Amino acid sequence: MNKMMTMIAVATFSIAMCQAETKGFRDIIGDAANIQMDAETLRNDLKSGKLNEVVVKGDVAALAKHIEQLQKDFDAMDGGMKELTAERQKDWELAKEKVKLLTIVSDWKTTLAESGEIRKNRRMLEAHAQGIATRAAMLQRTMNRLDR
Repeated sequence: MNKMMTMIAVATFSIAMCQAETKGFRDIIGDAANIQMDAETLRNDLKSGKLNEVVVKGDVAALAKHIEQLQKDFDAMDGGMKELTAERQKDWELAKEKVKLLTIVSDWKTTLAESGEIRKNRRMLEAHAQGIATRAAMLQRTMNRLDR
């Protein structure tokens, strides 16, 4: 009877851990989707014939906010990702690198936007926004593989 109770407890714990892991993956995928949408919005606003610097600064701020949330969600999961298969560990490391890149590029974009020279740096900001959107889409694919 004790053996059966132990097995039930272990199974229940395993299910709870899988559900928590899946929720964490889903949170990160959602963050990445928000980042991709923000970056695409920023890129479109930069392409607009009537560049509005206030709107661009708002876009950059929204993007930075979502990247900050991504970093928090990622850090919350990172400690529990020690016992992965070799393939999943490789995907997790790829995801880590993508989050780092998104953070670095976002910080650079924020610096450019705050410089007061948005018009001068318009094309560079546009290229960075495209790069962020692409990396966010790649992060979503990587996290979906991990969520299987």
